[in-house]
Amino acid sequence: MMFQLPSSTLVNRKIPKNKFYEKLQANHHLKELFTEQVDSIIWKHKLSMDTIRLEPKEDIEEIQIFEVHLKVQTYSLELLRSIDKAIPYPILHVLTYDGQAKLAVAYKERNQTDDNRSVVRSYHETDWQPMESIEMNILQGLDLKAVYENIIRQLLPIKVKPEIELTAVLERQAQIDKLTQECERLESKIRAEKQFNKKVELNMELQRKRKELNQLLD
Repeated sequence: MMFQLPSSTLVNRKIPKNKFYEKLQANHHLKELFTEQVDSIIWKHKLSMDTIRLEPKEDIEEIQIFEVHLKVQTYSLELLRSIDKAIPYPILHVLTYDGQAKLAVAYKERNQTDDNRSVVRSYHETDWQPMESIEMNILQGLDLKAVYENIIRQLLPIKVKPEIELTAVLERQAQIDKLTQECERLESKIRAEKQFNKKVELNMELQRKRKELNQLLD
C-alpha cells in the first residue's frame, strides 16, 4: 500500500475490539457486527505535530490511519460510524478483504458536549481494488486540517477547485447523491407503471430531476 509516509508516523499496533465496546457502551447488536464482520483493527499511522511536524488547526490535532481487516466484503457502515464516534480524531480507514482494499473517511466534527466523541456528517470512499494499487498522496497541506480536508477531497467523485470551501463541496455532493437516488427511483416507477398518462407525468418529473442533476455535475 503506497502512502509514502515517514517511518516516524508508524504505530502498527493492534486495537482490541473491546476497547470500542467500552468507549461506546456497545449494545449486543454492535458487538455482533464487530464479531461477524471484523477480523482485526490495526492502528497503522499517526499524523501529528510529533510525528510529521504539521501544526494542528482548529479541532484537528491528529489524523489516524486504521487498517480494518474484514471477514466479509460487504460490511455495515455502522461499524465505521462506531469507530469514528469513539475516536475524536479524523480516521482514514483502509478496509481490506482477500487481497482487495478500499479507502473510507468520514467528514466529522468534535462533539460539542463531549470532547472525546465525534459527530459523523458523511462518508466518502473508493471502490474495492487490488491492495497493491491503493495509493494516495496523504500529506497535502500546510497544517493538519488542510491534510484532512485534502484526504476527503481525493475521495470525492467530483473534482472541484481547491479554493472552494469543503463544506460547500460536500453540500453539493449530498445534493448530487440525493438527485441520483430520486432519478433511479423514478426510473423504476416508470418501468412498473401501466397507465400511459401516469407514465408521461413521471417521465416529465424525471426529465426535471435529470436537468437539475446535470447542472450540479457541470
